[in-house]
This record gives sequence, structure tokens and C-alpha cells, in this order.
Amino acid sequence: MQQRLKRLEVASSVMITEVSLEGVLSRVVQVAAEVIGAQYAAIGVLGSDGRVLEHFTTYGIDAERRASIGAPPQGRGILGLVIRDAKPLRLTDLTKHADSCGFPPHHPPMRSFLGVPIFGRGGVFGSLYLTEKAGGEPFTEEDEDLAILLAAKTAAAVENARHHEESARLLAEVQQLQRARERFFAMVNHELRNALSAVYGWSEMLVRKKDPATVPRAAFEVLDSAQYAIGLINDLLDLSRLDEDRLKPVIRRVEPVSIARHAIGRVTPAANLKQVALHLTPSPELPNCETDASRVEQILVNLLSNAIKHAPERSSVTVSITAVNERVVYRVEDQGPGVPATDLERIFDIYVTRPGEEAQGLGLGLPLSRRLARLLGGELHAAALPGRGGCFILQVPAGQS
Repeated sequence: MQQRLKRLEVASSVMITEVSLEGVLSRVVQVAAEVIGAQYAAIGVLGSDGRVLEHFTTYGIDAERRASIGAPPQGRGILGLVIRDAKPLRLTDLTKHADSCGFPPHHPPMRSFLGVPIFGRGGVFGSLYLTEKAGGEPFTEEDEDLAILLAAKTAAAVENARHHEESARLLAEVQQLQRARERFFAMVNHELRNALSAVYGWSEMLVRKKDPATVPRAAFEVLDSAQYAIGLINDLLDLSRLDEDRLKPVIRRVEPVSIARHAIGRVTPAANLKQVALHLTPSPELPNCETDASRVEQILVNLLSNAIKHAPERSSVTVSITAVNERVVYRVEDQGPGVPATDLERIFDIYVTRPGEEAQGLGLGLPLSRRLARLLGGELHAAALPGRGGCFILQVPAGQS
């Protein structure tokens, strides 16, 4: 008995490493036949309905004989009795049992029988069967104990394999969705850019005429909308790259004031349309930034565009730059309505809208900007300044002196 237990333990340790359900079932019937000593072994696993066997794996019957027998059993007769009664069953001659329903043509003769249920977390989900005890003897109580022990280890191995297969299935679905999303974004990038290029080109041609007084206001509106749509496409693609971990920053030592100047230059036309003054107030002797200048500029352009959008006409937007605790801090302030304290985090959610603006939402600029800031090792947050306007604070790592 000790030797058989050792063999069972060694075999079980190998069995638990199987990652496919079929692999586990094949290993179990082989171990059962060899350790308990039987000519034939089989394991049945119930389907989701809990009534019919979904898997039936055998040992001792070759492929040609299995094919000649036909369809595997579904769990009726003595095989189903072990599952229904949920207790071991030992028979000297299974053909004489009242629940025996006989064998199909070409099935090998079987008499001695040992069956034990397999219990999982939700109850019995299958059973292990052995027939034709070696030497022509009936199965013993010791054989039954070994079969019960093997059934317990089988339950753990089956659940492990099922979890692995389910994880693999879910991973395959996620990868398929990822590929579908990549194709969608590629289509968005190509088709929408093509559609917008003509709109942008013609409206820009109208706006850039020598005599601005003759340009209809609608041309400015169309150009502004086209620029906004192109910006949304760029933001959408950047968010996609961030989700896929494909956006890699290029970190260099850069001068922080020049980044802010470039960003201000890009939003000056929009500010001029609203007669919003842009001010840059850097502290003296600022350290360099250790960051990706183009991405910091992208964040600042988003913050400045947002500030200009909400700033009243003939007001001002200020960008101040300071250095605090090995961080370069950009502070963008406007004279608009500001952000309520209850919304300081919500505005960085892609799906948040403001009352009355459900159709347009808040755009992608702020959620993207925060993710870019964190990708660069920095942070972006909003501050509530009641009665003073909006305030966004961007921190990026300073270079080592």
C-alpha cells in the first residue's frame, strides 16, 4: 500500500502541471489503471447541464476498437448510478447489476467494476471507473481508498486545467478585440483625415486671403472645427497607443521656458480670435527638464486651448513656471468659471460630461494629458480657485544639476 501511495503521489504531482483538460483526463486514467491495477479505466466529466457526460476518456481500449464501438456513453446505467448516488460502487460482476444496460457491439467484455465520484466545489461533476481487476480478482477496499484519493486529486487538476483553458480563451478574445480596435483606429485615422483634409484645405485658403475683412465668419468656424476634429483624431490615436503600451517617450534634457513659448505660439491664433492675452511668467534660474519636450508641449497646448475656450473675451491666460522639489511646475490659469472642487478628478475621466453639454462632453484632451504626464514621470491635476478662474498644474521631472 505504501508503494502504491508513493506512485500515486508522484503521478499526481505531474498531473497537476497539465494545462489542458484532455491532458489531465488522459493522465488520470493511465495512473488509475497502473496504480490500482486494472485492465481498463475511464473518466467521465459532466457537461454544463449536470446530466450528460461531456467528456469520456478511456485507457486500455485502442483507437480502432473505440471507433468500432461508436459514440461514447452519456452517463446512463451503472456509470450514471455512481454520479447520481455520489458514492463509491464496487461490483464483482457489473453485468448482473439491476442498473446494467449492457454493452454496445464490439465492446470488450467487463465484469469486475470500481467506480468513485469526483467532487468539485459545486458537487459531483464526474466519476472515475475501473474494470477488469488484474489477476481476475475483485477490486478491494484498498483499491477503493486509492481511487477515492485519486479522484480528489483529479478534481483539483481538472479545475486547474479548466481555469487555464478559460484564461487562454479570454486572452484570445482580448487579443482579437485588440486587433479589431487597432483596425478601427487605423480606419479612423485614414478615412477621417482624408475627409477632413479637403475641408481644412479649402477653409484655410478662404481664411488666408489677403483681405481678412472679406472672409465670412463661417470660414473661420469651419477652419476651427476642422482643426478641433484633427486634434481629436490625434488624441484618440495617442490614447490607443497608451492603452497598447506603444507610446514611448524620448527623454532628453530640455529648457522648460522654450517648451512653454512653443506651446503659446501654437494657441496664439485661437487666443487672438477671443482677444485673450497670453502671459508667460517663468521664475529666474530654472533647472532644465528631464523629459520629452514634444509631449510636454502637447500637454501645455491642451491646457492652454482649454483655458482659452473657457476664458471670457478680452481676459487673460497666464503660464507660470517654477521649480519645487526636483520638479519643474507649469501652472496654467485663466479667468473663466473654474473647476468646482467636486469635479477636480471627474474632469479627467473620458466619459464625463457637464450638465447641458451631454452631446459634446469634455473631449479627450484632459484625460490624455494626465496619462501623458504620468508616462513622463510627472503629474497633472486641477486646483479649485473659487472666484479666480481655472487652474491646472503640470509637474515634470527636473534634470540633475
